[in-house]
Amino acid sequence: MRAAVVALRSGGDLSQPRTLDFAMRPEQARAVEKTYDFFRRAERKDPDRHPRFLWNAKMRFGKTFAAYELAKRLAAKRVLILTFKPAVESAWRDDLLHHRDFESWQFVSNKNAADESLSIDTQYDRADKTRPIVCFGSFQDLLGRSESGGIKAKNEFIHLEDLDLIFFSISPQGASVIPTSQISGFRTRPERKCDS
Repeated sequence: MRAAVVALRSGGDLSQPRTLDFAMRPEQARAVEKTYDFFRRAERKDPDRHPRFLWNAKMRFGKTFAAYELAKRLAAKRVLILTFKPAVESAWRDDLLHHRDFESWQFVSNKNAADESLSIDTQYDRADKTRPIVCFGSFQDLLGRSESGGIKAKNEFIHLEDLDLIFFSISPQGASVIPTSQISGFRTRPERKCDS
């Protein structure tokens, strides 16, 4: 019933029920705008630079929802979420697939693929490339190596795709260290521009 009310209010589609329609809280909106402005200034100053921005936000801030709002504000079409805690996947998936703000967005992950009896690369291949795609994975999996030392075959697609945005969902204790050499294997689009 709630999905029908949300769809009627927003003019949305009932084929995938969207039951969430809350707006960003003021502190989330400030964080998104501040980050957007930082990216826009950095790209104007040096278009080849890949700017980085850290949100040091308290628990229950709503980083997942705010991160998606930032991706939407930046007009990102290919987003990668890397985490040390695969258990947070449901929060990332649910915010994306149940909120009306992200109606055309798609979520790709090992768990989602397995639920459909697919591999993650097959799930990605089947995704509509004209719509935004969010790929979720753990550092252990996406940065892990095959027995021969190369990228795992099922994860090659994410290393070959030009990404608009990468979110690192890291431990709140800051105990995890990510070697830059491991992360540099992902390609980002230096030509991506922020639209107002």
